[in-house]
Amino acid sequence: MMRKFKVSTEIVTYIWAESSEDAAKYQSELINQEQLTLNKDGQQTVRFSRALGVKFLEAPEDISCTRNPAEKPRPQDWLEISQDGLSTVALVRRMSKRRVYYYEAVTGTERSISREAWTRWASNYTLHPAYEHVLPTFIAAEAIRLHEEKGLLTGTSATPESAIILAVLEKYGYEPTDWELRNGYWAENAIEKSIAQHILDKTPTADQMANAGSGGEESWGDIQFSSNLPTIDDL
Repeated sequence: MMRKFKVSTEIVTYIWAESSEDAAKYQSELINQEQLTLNKDGQQTVRFSRALGVKFLEAPEDISCTRNPAEKPRPQDWLEISQDGLSTVALVRRMSKRRVYYYEAVTGTERSISREAWTRWASNYTLHPAYEHVLPTFIAAEAIRLHEEKGLLTGTSATPESAIILAVLEKYGYEPTDWELRNGYWAENAIEKSIAQHILDKTPTADQMANAGSGGEESWGDIQFSSNLPTIDDL
């Protein structure tokens, strides 16, 4: 349940001056010159508000990172579950008053358990709250697979495709804000990093290239290099 608060942030300074106008003007100058800033000098107060007729801003969930994900699960919280040699991920999709609905990565199906059972799971396995900004590995793996199916990870032009990444993230409930789209979305950046590492892992080393192929030919990805090709002096 969302509660309403009045938040005030102000810069308080004590100034010797001949008049109140001089004091106010001097502080304004210090603020304009960035000698006083909200980040460095601001003081914040928060009070519960019952004000009516006021336009309230809505704060993002978990921005303070103080929610207990075991007791209060939210979409994109996820558990790493390991048992009898089998590992999977349970990614929270939605909640009702009594149950937690989650996506199970191994079977690719949506299931549900009681909130009490979720709390017991959280005490026995590794729990990642959404505000931790860590993606389940299966999401990056799916993005890599789709890139490979489209042939985007081979050859010298191998590169991540933003549209594919964002589509995969949206499938599992990860949606960037307008600000994140303009300035960098953590989830997209995480998948791009995984894809870049995947490309590096597939790229042969110089020794592998020297020993690859037969008949004087060397290979790199889908590109063939031959020692029989003419040199610049031959052209």
